[in-house]
Amino acid sequence: FVRVDRDYVAQAAELARAGGCKHFVLQSSQGANRDSRFLYLRVKGEVEKLVQAVGFDRCTILRPAVLLCKRQESRPTEWMAQQFLGVVARVFPTAYSVPVETVARAMVASVLRPGEGKVEVLENKAIHELGKA
Repeated sequence: FVRVDRDYVAQAAELARAGGCKHFVLQSSQGANRDSRFLYLRVKGEVEKLVQAVGFDRCTILRPAVLLCKRQESRPTEWMAQQFLGVVARVFPTAYSVPVETVARAMVASVLRPGEGKVEVLENKAIHELGKA
């Protein structure tokens, strides 16, 4: 997990920068924090800092909540959570989850619009707003 979610992503950022990339977009996670006691959130926080340190002209970090998607592999606990969050999303559409298609649209939109600083962090509600297009 650490190798894939932190090390490979940091290496990809370095290669992108070396290849002339000026704006890097990173999908992280809601609650990412390099000081977290939880491995998942700690690794996401660490990779955010590593990518920022690469020195892109712009870096956009998206921190989505639970991603809603259809998977081919079976993950029963995740499936149950998605069913529950799908119902909750009808009442609180931007609070606890976001469809992966919305995240993808927000990523593209973040590149196409003018920047709001060197590093921009988009939390779940902002991802929903930007990804509506």
